[in-house]
Amino acid sequence: MTKGDPLPTNYGLGRYLISSQTLGAGTTAEILFRVFTAGEKAVAVANIAHFGGDAGEAMQLFLIPPNAYTSGMKPSDQDGVIAITTSGGMRGATGTVEEPSTVVGVPMDERWPMTVVPPYGSIACSLDASNTAAHTVRIGGFEINA
Repeated sequence: MTKGDPLPTNYGLGRYLISSQTLGAGTTAEILFRVFTAGEKAVAVANIAHFGGDAGEAMQLFLIPPNAYTSGMKPSDQDGVIAITTSGGMRGATGTVEEPSTVVGVPMDERWPMTVVPPYGSIACSLDASNTAAHTVRIGGFEINA
């Protein structure tokens, strides 16, 4: 595989995993909270949805290196942290538990620039401001059987 080649398509998808995190009202801004962690297999993220929060607040997601400590840390405190959603893109008050806002939810194929969580890597969330209403994010993905 060389730079610019499309992702290989000769892999199988394994178990579908799902995880969520709710940041209660009054959660401190710009602190990482782990949402999803891969096991011994990499995971291709297929769905991300969120709901809750207040209209003046937003959440952002970050890919965290394998086995990295995140509890109580800012994204800038940990080397290798990569933003995977746009700052302010996951606005509060845009969805409900019955009708969440979808960030990712397209069919998985070679056209989709998928996020792959490496083995033992994680996705964490962070708020841009201390929230006044609970904000929840749910992430689902398939283990990659390479």
